[in-house]
Amino acid sequence: MIDSDVSEILLRIPARPPYARLVRVGAAALALHQGMGFSEIDDLRLAIDEAMIVLLDGLDDDHDTDIDIVFRVDEGRLELEASRRDGDSVGEAAVHRFDAIAGGLVDDYDIDPARGWVRLRKTPVDTGD
Repeated sequence: MIDSDVSEILLRIPARPPYARLVRVGAAALALHQGMGFSEIDDLRLAIDEAMIVLLDGLDDDHDTDIDIVFRVDEGRLELEASRRDGDSVGEAAVHRFDAIAGGLVDDYDIDPARGWVRLRKTPVDTGD
């Protein structure tokens, strides 16, 4: 169920490495707006870079598909859900790389390699101020 206070931002990009930057920059701007600190935003950007590597896995320049991204923001929390429009699977090696490099940088994540789908969640750390 989606809470009525949750804002959704939709983005569709070509499944090509140069466009992954748009996802990272958009997420950083939203995270800043949600009150995340710079170190949290850096962690989020790295996690998104790795998520995009997962989604671009196995694609070459001749493969014509897009990646759909949904950002959800609610009371400080930022969630990103991204999927390949072609629904093709991604390699287990890319998923293991994500686990090793970025798994600890977000609060929660799910990856479905069979359908080329990733979801990340990040909430700012309460500093007690």
